[in-house]
Amino acid sequence: MAIKGIFYVLAYVSDLERSKAFYRDLLGWELGTDEYGVAGFSFGSGYVVLHEDNRPAGARPYAGGLHVEVQIDNVDAEHARLKRLGVKVSNPVTQPWGERNFNFTDPDGHFWSYGQSDGPDTQ
Repeated sequence: MAIKGIFYVLAYVSDLERSKAFYRDLLGWELGTDEYGVAGFSFGSGYVVLHEDNRPAGARPYAGGLHVEVQIDNVDAEHARLKRLGVKVSNPVTQPWGERNFNFTDPDGHFWSYGQSDGPDTQ
């Protein structure tokens, strides 16, 4: 078996239309799958699949359990753009290993980071 990498990330969401607006309109990701109860978005070479889950918030044990970092080419510009659009973002931080990143959550509390590194050992 040869491992090729992440195929896609799956996240359950409480309100699919709200999440579609967040990923499409605020993050600017491309909607690829748009079916009843499911939406998929491309971002660079990655793909996230959102499945709607209508259970009450207390019955959804996953909220906040997802953390994915997306590699981008300009952390500061994207941070400013998302902040201007009203996304609650953390301050950008330059990590000791050279990566610069910031965090945000989607409407269901899924944790995302955008990061950039110009180091020789990053892809």
